Amino acid sequence: MKIAIVHYHLQPGGVTRVIENTLQAWEENGTEIEAVALSGRAYPGDRLPNTRKIDGLDYSSPQDAIDPKVLTERLRESARNALGQAPDLWHIHNHSLGKNPSLTSAVSLLAEAGERILLHPHDFAEDGRPGNYLSLREVYPRVYPTGSHIHYAALNQRDRDFLAHMLKDRPSPVHLLANAVPPISPFSASAKENTCELPENLLLYPVRAVRRKNLGELALLASAHHDFHFANSLGPTNPQFTPIFEEWIQFGKELDLPLTYGLGEHTNASFPEMVSHAQSILSVSVAEGFGLGFLEPWTFGKGLCGRNLPDITSDFAELGVSLANLYDRLPVPLDCISSVTQLRETIQSALEQFYLNYQQDLPQDGTETAFQSMVANDSIDFGRLDEPTQQEIIRAVAQSWELQQGIQKHAGLEVLAKDIIDRNKQAVAEQFSLTSYAERTLKIYQELLAVEDNHGCQFANGQLLLDQYLSPARLNLLRTS
Repeated sequence: MKIAIVHYHLQPGGVTRVIENTLQAWEENGTEIEAVALSGRAYPGDRLPNTRKIDGLDYSSPQDAIDPKVLTERLRESARNALGQAPDLWHIHNHSLGKNPSLTSAVSLLAEAGERILLHPHDFAEDGRPGNYLSLREVYPRVYPTGSHIHYAALNQRDRDFLAHMLKDRPSPVHLLANAVPPISPFSASAKENTCELPENLLLYPVRAVRRKNLGELALLASAHHDFHFANSLGPTNPQFTPIFEEWIQFGKELDLPLTYGLGEHTNASFPEMVSHAQSILSVSVAEGFGLGFLEPWTFGKGLCGRNLPDITSDFAELGVSLANLYDRLPVPLDCISSVTQLRETIQSALEQFYLNYQQDLPQDGTETAFQSMVANDSIDFGRLDEPTQQEIIRAVAQSWELQQGIQKHAGLEVLAKDIIDRNKQAVAEQFSLTSYAERTLKIYQELLAVEDNHGCQFANGQLLLDQYLSPARLNLLRTS
């Protein structure tokens, strides 16, 4: 079996790691697959034995993108030269992300020519990336080809469901293909020389500070749980988020909360030492890709507590990973907010800007739909609010024992028993191993190769996908500008 793998680049990062791990697993399993990785930049690593640099495949604006027919021919020629023949199928990553409309169009040309293709979107232009979406404006009617010879693979259940809705009654199946979670080398029990300076009863949120990580929820939890110390590991690298991050630092100090933002930058302790010292790993993120943060803690031998993202993790329980102790929402009374009218105006403004950025019409009932999706039983989900509203709520909670009791009850933070941790660790090792990932990928390839009729290509209506991601019911004020 000869496979051409395509991505804009092979720089260190998520997609490159997926490609490297897949080829490694095939080799270790003795799977007879010959692959070439085609990218727009020279590969700087040493794990991929067969790569080719394709001019015109790298990130490019619509103005600078090359002729798609030229790019298509370059892809075909390079694949033939590297594999000794035309590939049996193409495995193409993120073709619809809006980073290069020529690749998007080249995929449509390959699809129309009957090439067997696995389209593997890791991220979507429709999901909070209006600039990317607009770069596809001219080619958008042909972004999502369909046919029995074209399959899709999604990282999580939400994306799979959204794609399946767009492709309903189309011949292209959608597979769930969550990334692998490589095994972690055991943290040395003796590597604790710097842990004396770490806070006791630490709940560690091992993430870099970005807005969607919902750092305000750390402060809310800290205001209600005085027996734990809460911390995230790293500060921001995005200068646009730095002022918000520094504001949270000052806010935590002002209220004297058991809280440290950017703990790794205030200690000599290594990351393994911080993890080893922590009572548990914590997550309060409001948006994730495939859900690594819900799987990796168990490989550390640590429990996980905090916020769940059911649309990302819904299939994990079926695979033996129990997240029953996590909360789906963290309700706080609406009367903690001084002006619900102002909140509605904030929601209205955010939606108007969001839809304007996508050049779409906001549904007439959009604001009410968004508001009602956040509210239940006179309470509102804290994690869907903007920073000023979050801070107003935290001030109220910090002064009210009754509100603190409510937060404790709903959050359910606890250090899990070892048997639960061990079961989840085993499930992750079995279900999300490199071997398991390689086997699932191979199975999809075999299904594609078994397709006899590789002629006939149509294009799905991408508006159906955009409408799902844009839905006012999904609005989170931490994901708007």
